[in-house]
Amino acid sequence: MGQQQLLLLVLGVVIVGLAVVVGLQAFAENQRKSDIDSYTTQGVAMAGDIIAYYQKPVATGGGGENAAALGTLTVGDLGYRQDVADSWQGFDRTGVVSGGVVRYIAADAAAPFLHIHKFPLSTGDTRVEVYVFGPSSECVVARNDVMNVSAAWSDGGSDGTPPANPNPGACSW
Repeated sequence: MGQQQLLLLVLGVVIVGLAVVVGLQAFAENQRKSDIDSYTTQGVAMAGDIIAYYQKPVATGGGGENAAALGTLTVGDLGYRQDVADSWQGFDRTGVVSGGVVRYIAADAAAPFLHIHKFPLSTGDTRVEVYVFGPSSECVVARNDVMNVSAAWSDGGSDGTPPANPNPGACSW
């Protein structure tokens, strides 16, 4: 009888251990998906700021519907404080850090884009990019990856290579 009870105890410990491991993995995956959703939401909101900047007259601090103005765009132009500046993949970027997350803007007259991730970035952190191909919400494309873990972005692209324009006829500055 004692041996049977010991066997049941060991079996119970193994089952509980497996349940804990599965639960931790599920939590980690849910956290990653939550980061992607949060960063994408922030990026889409800032994409709206880029579109509003483009459409705003120069006299009121906007781009005056001039695509060349997007080539020098900074987070300061959108009304955010400017915490960091650097270059990445050939783009000069300006960024704002809030809550341990940096939101960079890479100026580009054809398709300015946002790069959002934890600050500082380390291996295994989620990154999101949001590209703005034109002055419409239908011209906004988001993609994500895990730093130094994913072989490519979620759209199959790589660093420094933008995703495809969703509608080249309608989505241009």
